[in-house]
Amino acid sequence: MPELVRRGLIAAGIATGVNLTILGIATAAGASMVVVQGGTEIAVGIMPVLVATFAPLALATIAAWLLAERWPRSTRILAWTGLVAAAASTILPLSGALDAGTGIALAVMHLVAGASWFAALVSHRRR
Repeated sequence: MPELVRRGLIAAGIATGVNLTILGIATAAGASMVVVQGGTEIAVGIMPVLVATFAPLALATIAAWLLAERWPRSTRILAWTGLVAAAASTILPLSGALDAGTGIALAVMHLVAGASWFAALVSHRRR
């Protein structure tokens, strides 16, 4: 398995585990874990966190590997792009959550995913 793919999948797994832990803590603290999207209330539970964390990071890892095969310096750009996108995406849960605890927990989950992506690509680049 290519090193970038290995690191990306490990980062995706770590981010998923951390995000599930955040979900558990937020739920135990009384956060509703409900957001409103397009007028519909959506409960955020284990499966949505698993899918929304692992799948995008795994797919992005494959895309990054394919791009890095052709343009090796692209990993730095992709690392920063992912981190900025994760930070910008915190607006969605903060504005769509039914309560502050849910918004903060989900925003932190976005940052965890972005930070793990960044770490995987930057650590790969240094090697």
